[in-house]
Amino acid sequence: MTDNAENFDDLFAVRSPLPSVFVGNLVDENRDFDFHDNSAAARFLMESALNDLGGTAITESSPENDEILSNMMVSEALFALRRQDVVTSCNWYTHAIQRMVAIASTLHPEIGSDEEAERHPSKLFRNRDEARTVLFAAMAITSQNINVQDNMRYALEQYRHFLRTGMFKPKAYGANGSAIESNLARFNFILSRADGDLTRLRKLLTMKLKMSQLQNIGRKYGIEIAGKVLADETVYGSMLFGPKVGNGFFQNLMGNHEPVTIDLWFMRMWGRYTGTLIRDEITGDSHERLLKGIKKSMESVRMKALLEKDGLARTTREIEDMDAAELLDYCRKLKLTWEKIRRRYVEGKISNSYATLATPKKERPANSVVSEFKARLGWPAAADSIVGALGMPVDTPKNATMRRWISNIVAKSIDK
Repeated sequence: MTDNAENFDDLFAVRSPLPSVFVGNLVDENRDFDFHDNSAAARFLMESALNDLGGTAITESSPENDEILSNMMVSEALFALRRQDVVTSCNWYTHAIQRMVAIASTLHPEIGSDEEAERHPSKLFRNRDEARTVLFAAMAITSQNINVQDNMRYALEQYRHFLRTGMFKPKAYGANGSAIESNLARFNFILSRADGDLTRLRKLLTMKLKMSQLQNIGRKYGIEIAGKVLADETVYGSMLFGPKVGNGFFQNLMGNHEPVTIDLWFMRMWGRYTGTLIRDEITGDSHERLLKGIKKSMESVRMKALLEKDGLARTTREIEDMDAAELLDYCRKLKLTWEKIRRRYVEGKISNSYATLATPKKERPANSVVSEFKARLGWPAAADSIVGALGMPVDTPKNATMRRWISNIVAKSIDK
């Protein structure tokens, strides 16, 4: 290494304040991790961070906390940029979008050229920016909990439907289908309010305004704009589609990288820094519902037998005496048992009273009927909630104040 390089390293050196969860140490090839699932890995990272933090998680902004978090971000960014053993992700996002646009332009030349856009047979575009606005909106809206390949396939499906009709086709995709369908319809509505002018729509989606102002405008047209964002926070018009999809991903696709896309991967990084990767506490009445549901099932000869068969028959006292790890393991097993019971119920082998055998039916019960049966049992939903609280990583900011705090830390890190 040259003297200049050494001086460069000294100038930009930022020591990681949390060595146990610093990514440079975690990817050390000499370390051998063996976790049976993501929950075990998440718990290891959380406990390691808490050890570095002296046992207390970072849950609020303070000068000391903000310094720790921003230094972690900077130290990990510098580590990634300096790595020579692997290809770094520096500029990966912008280059990926550029490649995507280049590929899409071979299929749809109007995306890459003003001339092609102007003479497109649909007569919908005056320039390539208008075509890109439609494509990027389709990509952002159909991205929720969808893998990259399917996201692009769904986006092109919507884009091509727009070319034929001048609007998107409201349609549900994936686990968040209802939200995607709603946002596709919302795009159609705001385009109609812009008299079909895509340049006006683009200006609306990229303009800056306060969250309260955007919400007031939305209410005039019967649109409720939700999101964990403070009323005085500056947002973009694309917040119409939500904080992650609209205010984050859509803006990034449009070439604006100022907004922070706080997705599940970002939140898992945040949890690794703060010692809050797992919620690790049961909120609400999940525990009480579990106790009540298991007690009721244990009073049923049939349900008790099903629980005993899977080794899950427990008294109220036995469940109350479980520690967090034992309760998590118990609830995970209950989830598997519920799936078996659900299949039997669908096949007509368990009656609505869940106490006796039933005569198999030719017609399977509707989803609403199965949901009602699940609610009647009580413990399956309670077990779901407890597993989510004790075993799964926290994937979203808990409120608007936290979202602003995260954005401030990112800005502080960039300034360094």
